[in-house]
Amino acid sequence: MLNPQGLEQYKQDNVSSMPREKLVVLLYERLISDLRDSLADIEKNDRLAMTRNINHATRIISELRLALDHEIGGEIARNLDSLYSYAFSECLQQLVDRNPAHARNAIEVLSPLLEAWRQIPVGTADRAARDLARGTNPAPETQKETAAPAPSRPQATAPETTPTVGSLSVSA
Repeated sequence: MLNPQGLEQYKQDNVSSMPREKLVVLLYERLISDLRDSLADIEKNDRLAMTRNINHATRIISELRLALDHEIGGEIARNLDSLYSYAFSECLQQLVDRNPAHARNAIEVLSPLLEAWRQIPVGTADRAARDLARGTNPAPETQKETAAPAPSRPQATAPETTPTVGSLSVSA
């Protein structure tokens, strides 16, 4: 017989020990999924579900923005912040006028970022963080990955059906 508390702890442990690159990929995947779901909700004229999906998407975008290190990331972090700001604005505008073009615009901006994060070798962010902690410069191939580190490791939250980062649920 399955122990629900044990399963939730396993999910939390799985997310908290996950490499940063994988965690960011999961956040992007869930963000884009929320936006796509909101498009379906508009077609079904389900404003409540659309609002729920857009609100979750904006929380993920906010988390990604907060994780940016502008000191280390420099121009890359500023560019990402600008893209996140645009996607966030599109989400808010969709809440106002329920025009699916807003979610499509956000997906168009975020999809290439997801693909870029999928190309980053696992462990790159951790190596860069270790280099910075030692006071050495990260290798050139790791410098761009440190611009947008994953959000801080998740804290214990109420049991959910999917793992969470802070209060954001992601699919593992």
